[in-house]
Amino acid sequence: MSCSDADRGLVLRLKKSDIFRATLADDCGNLGFIGIAPDGSEYHVVVPVDLKLARGVKALNEPDDGTPFGGYRGWHYYECRPYDHAGGRDARHRQTEDNARLLQAWLRQFGIDVVTIQPNPGSGAAFLR
Repeated sequence: MSCSDADRGLVLRLKKSDIFRATLADDCGNLGFIGIAPDGSEYHVVVPVDLKLARGVKALNEPDDGTPFGGYRGWHYYECRPYDHAGGRDARHRQTEDNARLLQAWLRQFGIDVVTIQPNPGSGAAFLR
């Protein structure tokens, strides 16, 4: 949830374990989102978001304050694509990698550079196999 100054400007450092946490099974009835500050300085994970609520947000039925599902006004919210539950843990890992690539591409349109980082060894993070 931090960023660093690189030669090319501000770079958001996003933990792969957070993308893993937001990558949910396709049969669970929920979605996971990554919220990114407008300037790319920080992010947060929004999990779980009820599928019906998320569909309403996508149809522009947002809360009166303009924030999707109680998120922060002006932030960018990326919906992590769910994994096929029949594929188990391997499918979740593959979809996490795809979500990381798609998130990076999606944020480029806002001028935000992202690098994904692995959690510290021994942190107990779910992404470690």
